[in-house]
Amino acid sequence: MGVYVITGGTTGIGAATRLTLLNQGHEVFNIDYRGGDFCADLSQKEGRLQALAQIYHRYPEGIDGILCNAGVGPTVPPSLIFSLNFFAGVEMAEGVRALLRKKGGCCVATSSNSITQEDLPMDLVDMLTDVMDEAKATEVAKDIPQEYAPACYRASKHALARWVRRISPSWAADGLRINVVAPGNTSTPMTQNMTEKQKEAALLIPIPTRYGRNEFLDAQEIANGIVFLSSPQASGINGVVLYIDGGIDALLRSERF
Repeated sequence: MGVYVITGGTTGIGAATRLTLLNQGHEVFNIDYRGGDFCADLSQKEGRLQALAQIYHRYPEGIDGILCNAGVGPTVPPSLIFSLNFFAGVEMAEGVRALLRKKGGCCVATSSNSITQEDLPMDLVDMLTDVMDEAKATEVAKDIPQEYAPACYRASKHALARWVRRISPSWAADGLRINVVAPGNTSTPMTQNMTEKQKEAALLIPIPTRYGRNEFLDAQEIANGIVFLSSPQASGINGVVLYIDGGIDALLRSERF
């Protein structure tokens, strides 16, 4: 059985993933802001360093995978969105790369199917992935009005997926795999507090696999994809963005793949 590290594994998609791996007999080390095996604020560099130190202390012989799932939604300040959704994922993945090499491990990061929306602010995506400077991104974020937080959310998730695609060849050269899942609207604590009006807006385009039902995807459906990508059964898959959205991406972009 394997050893997996997950960030944001206390609730929602992370919890479903953690429990699935545990039920399969794996060891799972959950790093979260609250309720984790180790509690750390991954939106801060100090929190990431503390978490990485704990991982190296516990697993000096290596780990089989890291699942970078920690993130926030579009209701928090843009600076927090950039720090947690993008920079934390990048630093945690790269931070354990030496441990992954010891066991030929893998990484799965959690993005979003919103990364293909037409109003995506690509200038923010470019800032995150091409500059790769959290301090500068934080300075820029201070001047972004809160009403643009949803756009910042999409930009952070697109940037994470782009980063994974860009670095996947170098990971493969080290005998490692790295992939991304892009969930659609999913029932999690983040979405369960939505008003009926907000939920109706989110389901304006019905989820194909939920057609005729006013409901989101289940967190377990996303977890199943994460667990698969982190398993030996996915040994030939690297640098892929796997949409787990009930077919929304295919519905809206049927001519692109």
